[in-house]
Amino acid sequence: MTARAAAAIAEAETGPQPTPTPSTQVAANNPNISDEQDFGAVSARESIASDAERRARMQEQLVIVQPTAVPDRPGATGPNVIEYALSTSHPVGEQRYRRSPFRQGRHEANCLAYRSDDLAQEAFLSLGGPERDRQALDPDGDGYACDWNPSVYRNAAQAARGN
Repeated sequence: MTARAAAAIAEAETGPQPTPTPSTQVAANNPNISDEQDFGAVSARESIASDAERRARMQEQLVIVQPTAVPDRPGATGPNVIEYALSTSHPVGEQRYRRSPFRQGRHEANCLAYRSDDLAQEAFLSLGGPERDRQALDPDGDGYACDWNPSVYRNAAQAARGN
């Protein structure tokens, strides 16, 4: 450390202390308000040396976590709704598959069995959809179960490509 820097540090630590400003007085009167943003309040209780000590303590506690490889997914995880969305191009509601009119009433009740539309679509595909609709999840025959909409995934893929 140069002599000039040491002199500046000594002067800052022993020099005249700033007079309290209204903001420090408010913080002193209310312990729930932090005065960390008030230079005068912080400089009255902290010094360059105390900052250096705190930084050294923090550096000692630093833990560096090394990255690890992302685990492979097993091949038999079931259908992938994102891949299905990207493999189709027709809009929601456009009939592509024949459906029985006798199962139309079960649609809403069956869809309520799933926590999300993605889970309903995944189950629909795993049970033979879109060609077959054993649980009446796709009454209009568009290949999309319940209120599932592939445009969310299509738009995300398009944005990722920069189109």
